[in-house]
Amino acid sequence: MKSTESLPSTVYAIADVHGRADHLEAMLGYIAAHSNNRQSKPVVIFLGDLIDRGPHSPKVLDQVCSTLDLYPGSRLILGNHDFYLRELVRGALTYEDAVNWMDWGGVATVSAYSGRPVPDFEKIAADIRRVFTHHVDLLENAHTFMEMGRFCFVHAGIRPGILLANQDEYDLRWIRAGFLDHMDVLDHVVLHGHTITKSLRPEVYSNRIALDTGAYRTGRLSAAVIRRDELSHFVCTELTESGAIEVGEWRPD
Repeated sequence: MKSTESLPSTVYAIADVHGRADHLEAMLGYIAAHSNNRQSKPVVIFLGDLIDRGPHSPKVLDQVCSTLDLYPGSRLILGNHDFYLRELVRGALTYEDAVNWMDWGGVATVSAYSGRPVPDFEKIAADIRRVFTHHVDLLENAHTFMEMGRFCFVHAGIRPGILLANQDEYDLRWIRAGFLDHMDVLDHVVLHGHTITKSLRPEVYSNRIALDTGAYRTGRLSAAVIRRDELSHFVCTELTESGAIEVGEWRPD
């Protein structure tokens, strides 16, 4: 599913939560605190990979459902990890995808959803469909990308030289080579996650903004703030020495 939306005053794009409900809670608290005095509510775009690796994937989906209800126009972009969960609940998860998913953090996710042993996927899927119907709806209504002003919001990236409407969904969820090394101008500035940045900070390039800062292992969940169709700044969570989570604004040099 693809979406083109009118331009809101403020957009937060959040990438690759990967089960870190604690950091997402802190990020959403920041957004709420900085939205109370504004005339219009912001739009929050989740760039996918809500689940796996971190400890609280079902809670993250609860948080995302609540956020989409709270801020009209907000959306989830389906990530490659989220795709596996969607295919599981559809009963369409292939053997190859199941093996890959379990190797890449899926065991923690399905175990958090159901006490049934892996790989009893049929019964696990039935448990999810019965108890977490709102999560099923969230995944089924997720988008593959969004266009908004001069920006394109996507999980992994796009294939240069191909119109957005003609992009392959696999590329949108998985691409690295051919996109990350593409230096020429694109039709949109692409906001994406999927690939952890080398600096472990958000990185700004001439044609893209990379937002995956490895929250599940670094403790840094990052969001880009877009105002009036321009990048304003970033918001990042940080772990203190005491283990508390702080949220601060960050601007690259």
